[in-house]
Amino acid sequence: MTDTEKRNAYLVLVIAVFCFSFSSIFIRLSDAPAPAIAAYRMVLATLLIAPFALIRSRKRIASLARNDAWFLVATGAVLAVHFLLFVSAVQNTSIASATILINCHPIFVAILAFALLQEGTRYTTAGAVIGMGGIFVISIGDLGSGNIVGDAMAVAGALMEAVYIIMTRVMRKRIDVLTFVFMVNAACALVLVGICIVSSVPLWPYSTDQLLLFLGMAIIPAAIGYTLYNYSLRYLMAPQVSVIQLGEALFASMMAVLFFSEIPSVTILAGAGLILLGIYFVVRTNGKGKKVVAPEPASL
Repeated sequence: MTDTEKRNAYLVLVIAVFCFSFSSIFIRLSDAPAPAIAAYRMVLATLLIAPFALIRSRKRIASLARNDAWFLVATGAVLAVHFLLFVSAVQNTSIASATILINCHPIFVAILAFALLQEGTRYTTAGAVIGMGGIFVISIGDLGSGNIVGDAMAVAGALMEAVYIIMTRVMRKRIDVLTFVFMVNAACALVLVGICIVSSVPLWPYSTDQLLLFLGMAIIPAAIGYTLYNYSLRYLMAPQVSVIQLGEALFASMMAVLFFSEIPSVTILAGAGLILLGIYFVVRTNGKGKKVVAPEPASL
């Protein structure tokens, strides 16, 4: 890899993370219920990739083993809960808290990987402890306010993303990327639509402004953001990707100050610092040139 390619990869990753940060802004601007926002985002995101999947992976999809197909559906259900919790968190706490806490999933991945896959080092242990301390600091700062409910939703959303990542690692060993993304996203969309129906959340009608917000969530964070994100994964290592990805919280918090006058508290900033340090230890690689083996992003 040349220096130019590396610089370009950094730039592309920063732009991708900037695109991710629009997700929480669009959610806050919408007055639709959380299940409807999550459902529209995933339905539209699935429709965007459906033509490519049905043309290039139709035979692979049709030939999926029954157990694999059901596992993909279960993975999509986990992803649906993650999105529902994230949208609800943005609606019930500050954007800074929601985006910081939802991005602490590497800490939970480290814990689950150690418990389920017997993977881990002293760095992952230290990172998990430090990161959990950061979550505690942010939560303590929000005690006594309604924000603690949103904080809990964000942490639960991060945990569900960690479960999704572990499940992804199991399936991606034998299923190609496009088949996996399409099947999981489709299952996720159907689960979210089902949640809306069961909970009597209306899926129609919504104003043109609301529909444009839903479309914006599908295009900017998903279509644009994750295309750029996947490009950067070819050139950057795990610590670089995971730490820079926390920039979503930085960009989202800056826009929250601009659009909603939300100024992060001292405890949020302190907790963010601990979570950032924890994530660095969790994803620290031993040995040079070890590339990140990243799952398909949860926030497609």
